[in-house]
Amino acid sequence: MKFQERSYSGKIFRPRPEIYFSDENRLLIVATPWGPRSAAKKVSQIILDYFSAAAQDMEATSPFEKLSCLSPIANNLRIATLLANDKIFREENKTEYTSGVELFAASIEKNDVVWLQVGHPNVLLARTGKGVIPLGSHVDLALDIAAGSKILPPLPSQLIGLDMSCNLTIGSFRPQINDKLILVSRSAMSDRIYLLSDKEWNLTSVSQSLAQNHPELAYWLGVLDL
Repeated sequence: MKFQERSYSGKIFRPRPEIYFSDENRLLIVATPWGPRSAAKKVSQIILDYFSAAAQDMEATSPFEKLSCLSPIANNLRIATLLANDKIFREENKTEYTSGVELFAASIEKNDVVWLQVGHPNVLLARTGKGVIPLGSHVDLALDIAAGSKILPPLPSQLIGLDMSCNLTIGSFRPQINDKLILVSRSAMSDRIYLLSDKEWNLTSVSQSLAQNHPELAYWLGVLDL
């Protein structure tokens, strides 16, 4: 596996995510802080700690039940995220909102890729012969309330740590040869991404497609070669 990423500041600020990627652990975590960066680092560490412990002991206990509709790996990601949400809420936001975190996390196995999303980034699967397929699309408040072509500063609609409960989007797919995950944190997506050829599924070409559409918008972009 290989993971590459870049940020573009544009004219409107968007926070840069904290990233954990390990080919050995087959795990990617992208935690975007809204508030102190320490919250994103804490979320990443909690997810990594629980995920690593659960991988060694499938009977590891937690205050959250496992769901029968999810695979063991998906349950581990879900529980790890709920633990992180609980900690951020109790330690930082219980009396007053001070921080929140947008999250993408993925566990990559030979026959299964499980991913979890709260807010940005948008998740796209680029597959040879099939094109670019949206897996997890997200509408933030900036896109939701902007009228016409008006551009508003990024404003998240879903964050970890703001409430005792958390709305998680969880999905999975069977990876194929040359599959790539394209991750885009940006209030408005570019339709040009869906027109890119197989050879253009890289940081440079995707960045150019975003620059041609609302060049003033800040974004974060990641490409994971599976």
